[in-house]
Amino acid sequence: KSTSQFLASSSNSNVVTHHPSDPKTYAMLEGVNSIPESTLMNKDLKEWYEALRVTRDVLLRAIAMGLDMMSSSSSSDNNDALDHSPDYFVNLHNENNDAMRLLNYPPADENTGNRCKEHSDYGTLTLLLTDGVGGLEAYVDGAWRAVPYVEGGVVVNIGSILSEWTRQELKATLHRVAGPASVGIGSVSKEDLVGAVARARTSIAYFADPNGDVSTALKQGQM
Repeated sequence: KSTSQFLASSSNSNVVTHHPSDPKTYAMLEGVNSIPESTLMNKDLKEWYEALRVTRDVLLRAIAMGLDMMSSSSSSDNNDALDHSPDYFVNLHNENNDAMRLLNYPPADENTGNRCKEHSDYGTLTLLLTDGVGGLEAYVDGAWRAVPYVEGGVVVNIGSILSEWTRQELKATLHRVAGPASVGIGSVSKEDLVGAVARARTSIAYFADPNGDVSTALKQGQM
């Protein structure tokens, strides 16, 4: 609700942009402090931004542990221990180099193709909140598959940088928002997509990038 209100407010017209190719409008908010606390709506967005930062760190720590990165107490070499701490990825994001994009897709008709073109994200993690309107798909095992909506859930996409860091063990998530005329419709029927594009669709995408001085490729021995 706060996203829709922000994008519709005339006072925010200077930051709301019409996408040059996809049928959508958006506002890119770069940092929590880019959101003024002038309204309850904006306070809600700031709280979401902070909550997504916390979620980012929880996920980065879980990924490090899932990759079997050593705890700092398990190595006698201090430098090696630092490089292989479960907080290693978290520490590479402590500058909070991130952005939150508010998106709105207006209603369309049955001739609509992709409402958002297929792509993967550049950074490390993207956290996506949606309103449940269908169309979000991920390319998995050679086919487009619908991403199920779970109320209160967060969709997690792997970005290109994290994919490079893990030497493709975690692959960047190719995804799109499909319409009824999209090529290679996944596990959702065309009829369902016709119903989806007849409705406005609102989402929030939080993009996590590493600190400014961090390379997109980690040195040998850091992973």
